[in-house]
Amino acid sequence: MLPCLTDKLRWRLMSDYNQYSDSELVLMLKQDEHAAFTEIYYRYWKRLFTLALHRLPSREMAEDVVQDVFSGLWQRRHHTLIDALGPYLAVATRYAAIRQLAKSRQTLDTAELPESLLRAEDEAAAVRFLQQSMQEQLKQLPEKCRLVFDYSRNKGLSNKEISRELQISEKAV
Repeated sequence: MLPCLTDKLRWRLMSDYNQYSDSELVLMLKQDEHAAFTEIYYRYWKRLFTLALHRLPSREMAEDVVQDVFSGLWQRRHHTLIDALGPYLAVATRYAAIRQLAKSRQTLDTAELPESLLRAEDEAAAVRFLQQSMQEQLKQLPEKCRLVFDYSRNKGLSNKEISRELQISEKAV
């Protein structure tokens, strides 16, 4: 995407193009001027990298995001309406970082998950299994026993209240 620049050539380009405003550089970019793109790149790369690095867990991911933003800028230079270059690039970087995070979360391997999260998932699965087993066992109880259990455990009634409700003795409860 970017031509390989020697320091001397870069200095010459920078001395010529660093005088231009962002809006002038955008106009030149739309006219396929590589030097204008290079000036934009050097003018904004560090700021965008810092912005991406604050949102992403690694330098490599931040570098990829910034590269994607500049690549997109070049590819859409003829079609994109840019009023303010700095804010446009900042917003593009934020959205690219969010997409990168979403993509990395989709490919996250369970081996990379913290042990506490894995334990919590195991415990939640165990609770679901126990609840399922308990429901199956309750279905096998006679109707009155099931009602007693329901009133006691789910509704929190005392033995006396259950006996009154079901019209049975408190000992039977």
